[in-house]
Amino acid sequence: MDLSIILTFLIFGLPLIGFPFVIGIGYIKKNYSMYLGSALIFISFLITLFLFFTYTVNGTVIQYSFNWLPSLPAIIPLGIYADNLSMIMALMVSFVGFLIILFSVGYMKEDPNRHVFFGEMVLFTSSMLGLVLSSSLIMLFIFWELVGLCSYLLIGFWYYKPNAASAAKKAFIVTRVGDVFFIAGIGAAILYSSGGALSVTGLSSIHLVWQKTIVSLLLFGGAIGKSAQFPLHVWIPDAMEGATTVSALIHAATMVTAGVYLIARTYSIFTPTSLTVVLYVGIVTIILSGLIGLVVNDIKRILAYSTIGQVGYMVAALGLGLGATSIGLSIYQLEAHAFFKALLFLTAGSILHAVMNVRDINKMGGLWKKMPITVTAMFFGALALSGFPGLAGFFSKDSIITASYGVSIFAWALLAIGGFLTALYAFRMFFKVALGKPRSNAAEHAHESKWIMLIPILVLAAFSIIFGIFQRGFYSFVEGNPVTLAFGIAPLTTLDLIPVVLMLAGMGTAYYAWGRSSTIPSTVTNGAKDFYLLVKNKFFIDVFFTNVIAERGIIGLSAVSDGFERRAIGGLVNVSGSLFQNSGKVLRKIQTGLARQYALIVLIGLILALILLRIFILAGVIH
Repeated sequence: MDLSIILTFLIFGLPLIGFPFVIGIGYIKKNYSMYLGSALIFISFLITLFLFFTYTVNGTVIQYSFNWLPSLPAIIPLGIYADNLSMIMALMVSFVGFLIILFSVGYMKEDPNRHVFFGEMVLFTSSMLGLVLSSSLIMLFIFWELVGLCSYLLIGFWYYKPNAASAAKKAFIVTRVGDVFFIAGIGAAILYSSGGALSVTGLSSIHLVWQKTIVSLLLFGGAIGKSAQFPLHVWIPDAMEGATTVSALIHAATMVTAGVYLIARTYSIFTPTSLTVVLYVGIVTIILSGLIGLVVNDIKRILAYSTIGQVGYMVAALGLGLGATSIGLSIYQLEAHAFFKALLFLTAGSILHAVMNVRDINKMGGLWKKMPITVTAMFFGALALSGFPGLAGFFSKDSIITASYGVSIFAWALLAIGGFLTALYAFRMFFKVALGKPRSNAAEHAHESKWIMLIPILVLAAFSIIFGIFQRGFYSFVEGNPVTLAFGIAPLTTLDLIPVVLMLAGMGTAYYAWGRSSTIPSTVTNGAKDFYLLVKNKFFIDVFFTNVIAERGIIGLSAVSDGFERRAIGGLVNVSGSLFQNSGKVLRKIQTGLARQYALIVLIGLILALILLRIFILAGVIH
């Protein structure tokens, strides 16, 4: 076996095998688990970096597969497929994952179960690495489910908190809804391709357009669940009950990007019909999350809704139907978002660490003076998220908005409005956190975090600022074209200025409304009270799922099922049981033990058999 294949397996195999040792060594000394977990992901990053510059940049695709369960008549391939798309994803996952785990060394240092936490974080990262490097839909789905399991374990890590336990179950159940569509998509792909579509390169064996539409929409259903798109976005805000570093890993490097990767990986079978659905699901998600982000006061939930919206841009980019260009736009947004969203979550974690986990931004204020490094980094993260010129988000998000103009002016307008909302809620959060005077005792006594937490923050801030210079080379690389120049940005047009103007308008509005003493928020709230209540209640989507789908639908269906089982199935079982029981009572009476009675019964039976035989002969049945 070639060295490149072995090393590719080690990217996810090493932490996958190592995670039990991370937990186990913690029973000897808990801090050892932190160091071993960090080391495993760092080694995965180094291996990925080596393969990336040795093979991938030269156009080499590393692939290897074998037949799982060869005794079966069908071929079920498992293995690795490392091309430009999967390797750029693996590089991001291992790098950002390492920085988040390194931050966790300081953040979770006092937790008594930190050895379990680091083991689960390592398993989470290795599962995502396995997902992006899988050579078949079956193997991808195995790691897809492992990612879901790890999110459940980590969101509910503090299981003794009722909210955390409930949030973990909600995330698990909602994403399972999407997984049902994913499984159905795999089944349909196998059916329509006579088994050839199990490998990620075998989807081309599906030829009919209607079959491609069905398969692609079913796979997209799986992506909606994992990537928290409308209407299955409801699990993400509640998932904030987990540790902030878990939120960072879910939102930046693993869980929510899995669905986007699935669409990009299987993009060849998406038809114009399914791409239109993809585009407008992304747009609806952007607008809804942007509006809700304006009325949420929990700092982590604001960032959660920003993730929903930013992933919406990745999904919308794929839905534009521009072929390889759409993939380039989407994955560039994915990579840029990984940096500035991990940055925002880690700065939020640093702040929460300093203010005794007070998450309400109305109880913060004045933290720029108390925590200058953390809050300055958050400032650049908010700028990148909003799409400030020169930063990563400008080159990723605004490029998607500009590209949409040639596809649909309506879609372009909605995406541009989404950019305005992004800047508005991002700087509402920032101004309430950073400016003014401390509005609580916890904020008054806040202090800067330790360097073990600040180093990852500074690295992520640097990438959030400079990542834009790789734009042109990144597009060429992901689209499979020769990379002639690693640095450089796409030429700007007049159309590019419109999102910038809207972003600056969002920043300015946020400052006048929340960066100083102002009655604007209360005036708007009172003037549009019904709409405010609609947004405040998250458009009643959670209420619909809970009261209608769960309580009246699923619980009602369960009651009907229970009644059918008890009365119909149970009644049938009881009747048959009574029948045999009563028959046994009758037959038992003739078991007297008297030989004369048994001989009489045999004689009677013989006479009846002879009579029956004679009847059959006379009737011609027996000749």
